[in-house]
Amino acid sequence: MLGPMEELFDMHCHLGFTPNPAAAAEAGQRAGIGALSCTVEPAEYERLSPLLTPCENVQLGLGAHPWWIADGRISAQELESFCAQAPTTSYIGEIGLDFSGARDAAESRMRQTQALERILRACNKGAGEKLLSLHAVNAASVVLDLLEEADAFARHQVVFHWFSGTSGDMARTVRAGGFFSVGPRMLASRRGRAYARQIPLDRLLLETDMPSRAGDPLPAGLWRAELGNALAGLSQLKELPTAEVAERLAETSRRLLEL
Repeated sequence: MLGPMEELFDMHCHLGFTPNPAAAAEAGQRAGIGALSCTVEPAEYERLSPLLTPCENVQLGLGAHPWWIADGRISAQELESFCAQAPTTSYIGEIGLDFSGARDAAESRMRQTQALERILRACNKGAGEKLLSLHAVNAASVVLDLLEEADAFARHQVVFHWFSGTSGDMARTVRAGGFFSVGPRMLASRRGRAYARQIPLDRLLLETDMPSRAGDPLPAGLWRAELGNALAGLSQLKELPTAEVAERLAETSRRLLEL
């Protein structure tokens, strides 16, 4: 059994979507939750940084979400802002590519790919290793190509969030030294469960990707329950005690988040 206050880590959430991000983070700390809170655009990162920096259980990621890049919500000027700030932070997310639906058009693919190339070059500037949280929908192989071209696996710690690539992409990521953050929604699919069963335990992390919309709350009880559901699913797939899996994942998360 997992003790009620043993620490759980959410390696991909969006506290900036909550009505009061600092209060959500503080409630999470009281509930034994540490987190990587990803942003979707540089302006969000700039808004949240003074609010969340004092929260000892949260690291804030500088993000440029591919949806915002694809539809122009992240302008050329805002991408320039991202690239200027990237060398100054150790946490990057959410970044990546999404080639699903209307985003699969040639112009969208080109815009997203060129932006990610610039983002990865910016991440390589300045000293120090970074933690990168990646979104890759119908685009895992392209993301892997760009990561390898940028030498990102050697320079940084790379985490694929809610991985949905092919089994070959998964094996390629494992060989490169990447990690995978897994939540209840990934484990709800047959392929997601199959991947989680195959990925080595020391490459797995928990995530919720919550809240899903701006303005939604993230009550600490619900937050911890979602992490607990993912943990229970992984424990069942790995056929290991929940407490053992929790400690192994927490050890990896603490190291990556430097908490």
